[in-house]
Amino acid sequence: MKTRQLHQFIQKHHYALVELIAFLFVLLFVFAAVAKLLEGDRFFNNLNNSPILPDKAVTVILSWAIPILEIIVAILIVGRKTRLKGFYSALILSILFALYSSGIVFFSPYTPCSCGGIITLLSWPQHLMLNIGLILLAITGIRLYRKRGLFDTHTVLTS
Repeated sequence: MKTRQLHQFIQKHHYALVELIAFLFVLLFVFAAVAKLLEGDRFFNNLNNSPILPDKAVTVILSWAIPILEIIVAILIVGRKTRLKGFYSALILSILFALYSSGIVFFSPYTPCSCGGIITLLSWPQHLMLNIGLILLAITGIRLYRKRGLFDTHTVLTS
């Protein structure tokens, strides 16, 4: 696609692109949170074995905070009035996960995986690439969302 065609595509499908990005983040965060909560002992043990986390107290806090934050971010993204906050929260979580993945990839002597579901099949470099992709997706969602104030009630009702 040429640049102009891409611009026209984005203009035409602006609403659908934001909805798709929101759907992907909600799906990802709910899936990840549920997997972590259902496999709580495994998630805790993998975090506890992480060479990057300093001690057990941090592990206990993170083993609950991460899935709870993922659910909160998903809820923020679902709500039209809170979606922008949700996209910013998704960006922050994705950056934090990318920093953690970078630490594992570049500085860790071993690589425990504390993910859930199908994401456990990824290598740590693939985790890092996924997180970088999620950062770019969150930035895209933020830019598209802010570009036109798309989710103003009047705009949605008259579109």
